[in-house]
Amino acid sequence: MSTALHFAVFLENMRLTETLLDIKASLEIPCSNLLQQLLGSEEVLLRVSYFRSIFCRNLRFGSAFPIFLAFLQSNPDMCKLLVEHGAGREAMIVYLHGDPKAMSILHFAAADQTTDYRQWQCLFDGFREYIDEPCPRESQSTPLHVALITGCTQGMQIAVETGADKESRDGASRTPLSSGIMEFSHCTVAEPTPFEERMMCLRKFVNLGGIVNPDGASLLGFAVQRYVLFPTYRPDLRHVIHFLLEHHVDINRTFERNTNMVNEIIVGTIHRADHLPSLESLRELLRDSIDRGLNLTSPAPGLPSPLYRVLNDRKAEPDWLFDLLCENGATIHEHEVNYAFRRWCGIPRLWETNNYNAWWQHKGQEDEIFQKWCEHPYNAWWWQHVNHISPQTVELAYAEAFRYGGRKLYDLLTHLPLPGSTVGRPLCQDLFAAMELEPSFGRRGYSAAEATWDILHLRDKGVDMTFRNRKGKTPLDILLGSGSSRDGFMEVVAVLEGEAPKVQELA
Repeated sequence: MSTALHFAVFLENMRLTETLLDIKASLEIPCSNLLQQLLGSEEVLLRVSYFRSIFCRNLRFGSAFPIFLAFLQSNPDMCKLLVEHGAGREAMIVYLHGDPKAMSILHFAAADQTTDYRQWQCLFDGFREYIDEPCPRESQSTPLHVALITGCTQGMQIAVETGADKESRDGASRTPLSSGIMEFSHCTVAEPTPFEERMMCLRKFVNLGGIVNPDGASLLGFAVQRYVLFPTYRPDLRHVIHFLLEHHVDINRTFERNTNMVNEIIVGTIHRADHLPSLESLRELLRDSIDRGLNLTSPAPGLPSPLYRVLNDRKAEPDWLFDLLCENGATIHEHEVNYAFRRWCGIPRLWETNNYNAWWQHKGQEDEIFQKWCEHPYNAWWWQHVNHISPQTVELAYAEAFRYGGRKLYDLLTHLPLPGSTVGRPLCQDLFAAMELEPSFGRRGYSAAEATWDILHLRDKGVDMTFRNRKGKTPLDILLGSGSSRDGFMEVVAVLEGEAPKVQELA
């Protein structure tokens, strides 16, 4: 149904429209046929298509009120005339799941791409009391939400000036800035609003008082979680992340789905391990985040520590990632120490390169050198939890030591005050399990002299040399059953039979 007023507005005839309004023509009757005729104009068709792309994901456009006809033709004077004569905020009837709802003209005005942000001043002034009204969509976005989502700086600015609540919540409890950044993270290069315009809208909104650390979900999380998936394909999101960091977003805050900044970067690095450009992008992001206050010294409760993830998933690779974490004070959770210590033992580069390894050889400086060893970046993160390492883990550590040709790890373990290491049974068992596998002492460079030294060292620490393994054999039984005829064999037998001095006497 169309009235004379609809035709007057449609024809943009101000004098006729005013005359009809003066004689009380109804502003509350919507029409549909004139809207269809308006679509014959290429300019109007483009505007309608634009608004459909924003609002019609779950909505169907229906009949339009006179004020919407004037708005589609970008005629602010006609809109002002209608408002002055009592037009309501209702722009159009829309259908959500079949139910008709009236949609406010402010939602359309907030998304309009006009270059003159004062163009729709009459609408925002006239309907100021409805500035925070939710849209009749499932999102329940306010006009300010719509402006940030579409990257419409003009709409955002006039909405803020009109008094829009900068921390209002939509149906998903998101603030306007949250919605804008989330939409940014989903958009592609094919989106109608260019990247630069969206960024300008975000920047101006924050300058006008938009809060980057609202209650609820982290703004940083929206961008980071999508950026780390394909960092080289979404450089625009890197700009969003940088923008948030510039404005002091809480970089250590927990994201949705129980994750955080450093955890997401670690996961992205692990998943993109074979793509060097992605790794370089993530490396740059991690360094920048650390420079801006990313805290690695206190792992987030409920999340695996960053070091643990790299140890567990990648065996401390890539080297740059593990080293960067260690150099910046990264630690592990107390409950992770057993597994992490075993991993440490199994990665030679973590214990072979420490200049303070043989602290016990520095007479008179043992304590000082040992302290430096403990503070080394490769050691500090597990050493602070050393008292929570289980005896079973110590046993496995010694087993690891015997898998290597050299004795460096073994020497380290025997000189460390590890829990359970004085009990002796695990040490003895591991030592002679190795002897059972290598009865000739040769294949791995384990000489009879070294075996003698190790046995004496263990004995002096209180190891029971008559301890029997699961097969009921003592270390001496294992040695005698090996059939070895290597030089020094009888000396080792003599040591096991107790016919040798203490290790200090051999030094």
